Amino acid sequence: MLGIKRSLAQFVFSLPENWIYTLFGGVSVRDGNSLNPQCQLACNFARIIPKLETLTPQKARRLFAENIKVFDEPAIHVSHIEDKLIPTPSASFIPIRMYNAHPQKGNLPIVIYFHGGGLSIGSIETHDAMCRRLAYYSKVIVASVDYRLAPEHPYPAAIDDCYQAYQYIRNSAYLLGGSPAAIAVAGDSAGGMLATAICIRAKREKTPLPVFQVLLYPMTDVSRESESYEKFSENYILTRETMRWFIRNFTPNPGDRSLPYNSPLTVDPKELKGLPPTYLATAGFDPLRDEGDAYAHVLETAGIKVQHRHFPGLIHGYLQMVGLIPAAKEAEADFHQAVLSFFSSRKF
Repeated sequence: MLGIKRSLAQFVFSLPENWIYTLFGGVSVRDGNSLNPQCQLACNFARIIPKLETLTPQKARRLFAENIKVFDEPAIHVSHIEDKLIPTPSASFIPIRMYNAHPQKGNLPIVIYFHGGGLSIGSIETHDAMCRRLAYYSKVIVASVDYRLAPEHPYPAAIDDCYQAYQYIRNSAYLLGGSPAAIAVAGDSAGGMLATAICIRAKREKTPLPVFQVLLYPMTDVSRESESYEKFSENYILTRETMRWFIRNFTPNPGDRSLPYNSPLTVDPKELKGLPPTYLATAGFDPLRDEGDAYAHVLETAGIKVQHRHFPGLIHGYLQMVGLIPAAKEAEADFHQAVLSFFSSRKF
């Protein structure tokens, strides 16, 4: 069945642009930007499937995983993949998956990856193909963290898991084939929030910080809704109601929503001084666009070197649509090149 769905999707998404616009109501334009035609197809597809917030968390997770298999590229071969369990003080374990596509190259940089999904859905499985590509094209070891999800495990569970994973990987870097002096954190959407929260927490707790952070269309403020929440409240896959569901799941106590780790955009720029150089990507048709833009500006105000890439025709979640959307594939290549360039231009 998956093969049939993929084949049908590939046929439809390969239609000429003018056909797509004719079939689906013309070009969608907001703020002077035109929605990419394949993204427009994806948005129309999303209208016929159930809204995540109407489902149980378990059903929402299954639906998310099924859709990714249709839109993402098939997983590429990576020579070394290993699942590990990180012990915690509470006698539980945090699963991680290690990817090393170039084990013959000696000690490589390590990118600790935190998956997206609003802290309620997603897993190391849904982001497996993405992490394989990152390891292969950026020539890094990737450590993908399977942190606990809400609503079963609300704040601070995900942040605690990710911080413990960061400490473990940093302390075990040589055993994992990497270097503790060449560790980056990265994540998409809610994973971007987790990545920068780990940097802020490391700074507060006087732990060595990552040397680079990659924030891909990140959540940066769950305490309020920006103007782009209203502009893209519906019809662009990620909706305002879905975001509200994610936020309620993770922070059932509204008072937790303004805390620095959950809303890094609200942190005083003085406290952000010393955070690592940053690659931050935003999409033009995304409810989270404005908070991503604003966080890039706040980091720059704090003296952080920021590579802010804006993809005006793309939508939230484009990195897992690279199998059907060529423009998303180009944006992913830019991210891979940024990671590769950062580590290849420095000695660790």
